[in-house]
Amino acid sequence: MAVIQWVKLCRPKVKAQVQVHGISQCKQPQRNYFASVVRLCENKELQKKYKNTVLLPVTTFPLHIEGHRRVENERYVQKAAEFSSLYAWQRQQSRDLEYVLHDGPPYANGQPHIGHAVNKILKDITLRHKLLRGYKIHYVPGWDCHGLPIELKATEKEKKTKGKKKLPTKDPLAVRATAKSFAEAAILTQKLAFERWGVMADWNNVYRTFDPEYVYKQLHLFADLYEKGYIYQSYKPVYFSPSSRTSLAEAELEYVPDHCSPSLYVALLASNLPSAIQEILNENGNPNVYLAIWTTTPWTLPANEAICFSVDEQYSLIRLTVNQQTVYVIWAKELLKELQQFASDLTELCCIKGSLLADVTYRHPLSERQCRCLPGEHVTVTKGTGLVHTAPAHGHEDFLVALQHKILVECKINQQGCYEADFGQELEGKNVLIDANEAVTELLSKPDGHGGPSIILNQGTFIHSYPYDWRTKKPVIIRASKQWFIDTDELKDKALEALKEVQIYPTDIQSGMEGMLKRRPYWCISRQRIWGCPIPVFYDATSDEPVTSREIIEHIVNLMKEKGADIWWELSEEELLPPTLVKQYQVEGKKLPRKGSDILDIWFDSGSSWYSVLGSPSADLYLEGIDQFTGWFQSSLLTSVAITGKAPYRNLYVHGFTLDEEGKKMSKSLGNVVDPHVITDGGKNHQKDPVYGADVLRWWVAGHVTNTSMVKVGKNILDSCSKQVQKVRLTLRFLLSALGDYQPSQHSLPVSALRPVDQYMLHLLHNHTEKVWENYNQFYYHKIVSSSVAFINSDVSSFYINLVRDRLYCESRWSPKRISALVVLQNLLNHLLFTLGPILPHLAEEITLHHPVKKGSRVFHQQTSGAPNAWKQPHLASIVEECLNIKKEIYHQHPDMNPFSMELHITAGGKSLNSLKVMQTSEDSQDSGLCELMQAARVVLLEDANEGFSFQICVPENSKCLRCRKVTARPKEDLCIRCQDVISSGW
Repeated sequence: MAVIQWVKLCRPKVKAQVQVHGISQCKQPQRNYFASVVRLCENKELQKKYKNTVLLPVTTFPLHIEGHRRVENERYVQKAAEFSSLYAWQRQQSRDLEYVLHDGPPYANGQPHIGHAVNKILKDITLRHKLLRGYKIHYVPGWDCHGLPIELKATEKEKKTKGKKKLPTKDPLAVRATAKSFAEAAILTQKLAFERWGVMADWNNVYRTFDPEYVYKQLHLFADLYEKGYIYQSYKPVYFSPSSRTSLAEAELEYVPDHCSPSLYVALLASNLPSAIQEILNENGNPNVYLAIWTTTPWTLPANEAICFSVDEQYSLIRLTVNQQTVYVIWAKELLKELQQFASDLTELCCIKGSLLADVTYRHPLSERQCRCLPGEHVTVTKGTGLVHTAPAHGHEDFLVALQHKILVECKINQQGCYEADFGQELEGKNVLIDANEAVTELLSKPDGHGGPSIILNQGTFIHSYPYDWRTKKPVIIRASKQWFIDTDELKDKALEALKEVQIYPTDIQSGMEGMLKRRPYWCISRQRIWGCPIPVFYDATSDEPVTSREIIEHIVNLMKEKGADIWWELSEEELLPPTLVKQYQVEGKKLPRKGSDILDIWFDSGSSWYSVLGSPSADLYLEGIDQFTGWFQSSLLTSVAITGKAPYRNLYVHGFTLDEEGKKMSKSLGNVVDPHVITDGGKNHQKDPVYGADVLRWWVAGHVTNTSMVKVGKNILDSCSKQVQKVRLTLRFLLSALGDYQPSQHSLPVSALRPVDQYMLHLLHNHTEKVWENYNQFYYHKIVSSSVAFINSDVSSFYINLVRDRLYCESRWSPKRISALVVLQNLLNHLLFTLGPILPHLAEEITLHHPVKKGSRVFHQQTSGAPNAWKQPHLASIVEECLNIKKEIYHQHPDMNPFSMELHITAGGKSLNSLKVMQTSEDSQDSGLCELMQAARVVLLEDANEGFSFQICVPENSKCLRCRKVTARPKEDLCIRCQDVISSGW
């Protein structure tokens, strides 16, 4: 008896019944089937004979490449596919569209790191995509070569080579020569790494900010800005780094969240008090009253010029006990909780509005002179006393208060961060970041000293965020000095307006740039160093007023063209000034003005690159890290808007920073730094640091960097990327090998003549490629990686390749059925090379090097407009997907059914029948598209009046064909009819 199993399937208005024949107590047909299986096992030699008639895939393309062979292979591909000449080649092409990506110059001060890899590979992916889409690319790589980090490293190098003898810093030419050599060596190292990663560029045509032509164009820009009134000199407080001995811009700071500062509450003797307070004092014996201030920078107290209050807040007169002493202080009412933390016996005697403090004066913390109380809009009642110590030389808001009330601003802190003699013998030479706080506190605590009647109410420490020099990693101070500035107040509104025309990606950080621009204070563009572009200004010998003009700058530029960028330090004032001006001074009997010693801020250096390199604000894209919102993005915007009224870019793309696999910041001390060279070429121990190759590095960048502001990288992540790239490689290899000597020009079919499942695969390919190109346009590279993996694994490999193997291997070489599949495979390979090529250029070009027909062609010498619209067939897709749903139901009930080993009887009606009939027009078939789709040896399609379907799986009476392995051969015969015909025709 056969084993009968009844299965109910859910379909509208139908209860489908499935009858399955078992294998126990089989009748004669079943016994014939098992006999044929035994016979197959006994005829291995016969199988080998037929195996030679099968059209198996053949290719020279290697399946796996591991270890150092991967490095050698990628270098070979770069050479054979002429990576180095690709940029020059495309510049010679006649193309209507041009895409300009302006390179934000990396800093030429060390080895290439993982941040370089992220940035350069993202740029290259973008440019290769545009190249394939028919654009001519404009991309000139550059390096930021000036500035303090290089100057310091050059100095350190010089010290090492000369032993303990210091670099002769009085000789600026020696410093500049050493710094230039250091920068050139770093550029060469970084350039080699960028080439190793497959970055497309003309590496012999780059820009460097120390090149004379770059410098003199920058001086032209300075002249333009100066003439328009955007550049001016002024005495202002700026961030100053004693460790670097130069002023800093906001973008050169990094904020340390757990900086520890001293916390000091000081009471300063007040006079000329409001009548409301004076009346209370009369009732209490006229005691002294003090204004209470709080500071975390006691070293600034010697420079105190005022105390600021809020006109709208309430201030209380408080009697309290501190250090066993009764003191009367004025304190903001909202902040009495601060006072309660260290004082006792608090009694509020009266309360007045802040505006009544306008006439109050007080004794300076460390001298006899009287100072004023002044209203200040910046005063808050969130911390401290509500009365703000004001030192105009050491605070931005303090300085504005001084300007408003015409208070003289003087800075008596030198470039080493030490007190000058003006502050007295006790403080002279004290360093404000080392011992000045302690010295000032000691003076305040002496009632008979300079502190006089000042009282220290409380002292301790305060943990808060504090700015550090991002190069030396040491604290900075605010210090007033005469500097050169760009008038950002004048430019902000214009820049914000220009920014409205700029598309920022990712779109969710659009407001970040605007907010940072609105908050930006003045931009200090002068630095007190040597290694940089000189500020082309002279100073009058008598008045010390600046002397510069277009004529002077043009003369300097002409000298630079003739003698190089060092002429500012090589030549005298008489040589640097125009001869006509020199003669004028001599006729008038005046001394020549002296040349200045300041250089331009490196953000002005790099921010003028749109002018020096492009010549106009014409970039389609700036692509840099998120930190450039306060750096290069902003400096480029401000300089461009000032000259042209436009932003220098039409699009901004912002990427994130890299962290280790656990989300920690990379540092040498933690030992978690990921070196891109180790990723591409492997470490000393290949078990620990395997060779992944450049394409795996690029795959990680594309797949991880564009979807988050913090990007993780580590061995587990790279292992996963490597497996994905290998899967891509295997799939492309199969497509390449299956195509063999197929030439579309000789053997092809129109789309309409392809089998339905082949047309469906082209429909899937169309949808995938269109989605990929749209993601490229939106910089969603992570989506390209994820969708490509899904498409290759599911649609291409698991579905289509698995489906058409029989046609590819066993049909006659140029039969319409086989050509139908080859047409699809050829288009799959072509479009996958296009869509994956920007991310995996080495793999893409390696494929063409092994292509039997297209050998010698270049992926990036081609253009693509995407998949043809004729491939998009949603109606056919719904039909095929209906058939696939039926297949899914069948295999869900019988997951162990071997392909092409069973017969399938389907009874269907309505939509199901219509869909199935597209795949099989006859009632009974062994070679229909439905047989292929269902992986059945035979399909019998019967019509039903009801909607839905039912099916029956039967063991066939036929034998397994020794060639195609389908159970479609007549009993006791070696081959099925199809294979007999193929062999007889010479296959």
